Amino acid sequence: MPEYALQLSPTTLCLGLAFSLSCSKEEQALTPIPLLVVSDADTAETPGSGIDDDSDDSDDSDNSDDPDNETLSIQEDEVVTEAGVATVTIEVEDGVTAFMLTAESEQRVALERIINPEGNVIFDWEDWYSENQSLTSAIWPSSSEMVLNWPVRAEEGSLYEGSWQVVLSAVGSIGRYQPNSTIQVITHTKRDDDFDSGVVRVRLVYAEGVDEIEGVAEAMNAGIERWKQIWAMQGLEPLVTTESSDFDPDLPYPGDGAEEIYDLALDSAENEITMIVGETIKGGTDYLGVAGSIPGTLTAKTRSAVVISWLASAGFDGRFDDTEIGILGETMAHEMGHYMGLFHPVEQNGWSRWDACDDTPNCNSESRCRDQLGENVMFPTPICTYSGCIEQGQISPIQAEILHRYSGTL
Repeated sequence: MPEYALQLSPTTLCLGLAFSLSCSKEEQALTPIPLLVVSDADTAETPGSGIDDDSDDSDDSDNSDDPDNETLSIQEDEVVTEAGVATVTIEVEDGVTAFMLTAESEQRVALERIINPEGNVIFDWEDWYSENQSLTSAIWPSSSEMVLNWPVRAEEGSLYEGSWQVVLSAVGSIGRYQPNSTIQVITHTKRDDDFDSGVVRVRLVYAEGVDEIEGVAEAMNAGIERWKQIWAMQGLEPLVTTESSDFDPDLPYPGDGAEEIYDLALDSAENEITMIVGETIKGGTDYLGVAGSIPGTLTAKTRSAVVISWLASAGFDGRFDDTEIGILGETMAHEMGHYMGLFHPVEQNGWSRWDACDDTPNCNSESRCRDQLGENVMFPTPICTYSGCIEQGQISPIQAEILHRYSGTL
């Protein structure tokens, strides 16, 4: 499955995107599992911080008066594959501007096609699977959970009233289509035609004892200010609520899927993204942060979280300086970018794979990519020297289009 992680090594900070569990400190390898098409008939508020603690939001679980409920609707469905594929029909009403489809099966689930109300195929997995650009991870059959947000960019066009069809496939571990497989589907549709401004609700959960460690909550608040600063230039605002928990401070790797993430996400609202702040990730401090998938879902699943390691961010002395706070804020913006649908503008494994944004240059060497894209918040590595680190807060117009079209941006 796709994994999106910010890594830390003794000599370099590595913001790494790895597919099929293949990210190391030195490099990130792009190795999506191949789809073998086999005929088979038979993955404490601080002043000015903009952060509310849970004492001020004790009724968050009751969203009956939340205006976002008027713009975000949810539908559950179940389909069964024939010859390995099944079609989900989404009835798009007038005013709906985006939908998110979350699918889960005992098999690996992938996106095959999207068909508009006139019966025209407007997206086909074969057009993207072998390309050197990434638009959505939904096409890779690498997990039992799959998330699609549509449209991704403005280029995909607007939704309009009618019956839209999403064709899904169920794929076995060796790439064969699996007939008679049940796929559970949850569809979110949003009514929000303002793609110039939006609020993203984030439930920030401190793992057990983390918010009591000296300097951590203060650094997180300062880091969120940096994150807000980055997003504000694009008309976006993270609305963050915080709470303490008894979650294990050694955080699971969300790209692997974890039942404890699912259990925690059950308490998040359907318009919230869960962010967990712990001490370590998967037993160590190699990772500064990890997003569960690109994009991530708004419903509770085993990958429904962004995780952040405060200890990795604080460095070897365990104390935050201004540079580390800046990187902490950029890490949160970066991982949330992944969760809302953004890929790295270029992958550093060969500098030969890019995102699907025409306004992020297709550079082809480390030096050129650092010169042309090094200040982008989604660049695959922080760029640091002995004199300091480059601020990475730029978001291109098309990257902003993707963030605004995410179904959780309201």
